[in-house]
Amino acid sequence: MKYTPTILLFLGITFLSGCSSDSGNEPGNPEPQGLCQNVNGLTGIYWEFAHSIPAPLSQVPTVNNPGGKFKHSQHPLIGFIYPQGFSAIEITDAQTATLGVNLVRNDDAVVFRWIPNTQLPGQVTARAIIANEINGVFAHYGFSGTPDVACQTSVNNSFEGIPSQFEARLLRFNGITAQVWVRSTYLAGGTFSAISVTSAPSNEYEDQVMDTFLPINFQLFVGRDGTFVDNDGDGVPANEDPDDNNPDVPNNNGG
Repeated sequence: MKYTPTILLFLGITFLSGCSSDSGNEPGNPEPQGLCQNVNGLTGIYWEFAHSIPAPLSQVPTVNNPGGKFKHSQHPLIGFIYPQGFSAIEITDAQTATLGVNLVRNDDAVVFRWIPNTQLPGQVTARAIIANEINGVFAHYGFSGTPDVACQTSVNNSFEGIPSQFEARLLRFNGITAQVWVRSTYLAGGTFSAISVTSAPSNEYEDQVMDTFLPINFQLFVGRDGTFVDNDGDGVPANEDPDDNNPDVPNNNGG
């Protein structure tokens, strides 16, 4: 597996700015709401899903060709069935309380990277974190040029006065489409972040969204009723919680 970026170390990286195929898993032609005008179809739907907008699908996306099951040794809730032809590598770093997984197709062309929790001392911007993750994507594919930024989001808000940031990018480069997002909260002198990276060749990206990315996402944080789960019971759903395994994050009163 080539995808081995060092999480959160390159805090001075320059911030990147800028603004289908058939799948056997979902019949019809579902369309996004238009959050990003540059994309449609399943690409737009997956972009909106990252922004907590439910995917307008007629059925729950599932892995149709199971190849294995991943379960994190420290947190079994970080677990899912994945398709054939992929390998899952657990991510654990006690120093930064990092938990996650790199799922990479055996030809290195498709990546699903999910880190529901990582921590740093002090206040680190989500913009710096996502820049590091994007550089990791470029390194994985051996790309050193300038990508096309099809969609981007930068949002600052708060939970009960506690600063929270969300950064997301949809990039195209060298025949690859990659979606990267980071959600961070600053609390008690530290930065708690959740990180998602999904990438695939552009000519099969929508197939991977339907057959790999969404099925795994649904296993991780969408309940049987179609709503986002709250694994730690703190009142913040998994898709918005920087650490859905810790009820004290984003705070200790469920705000």
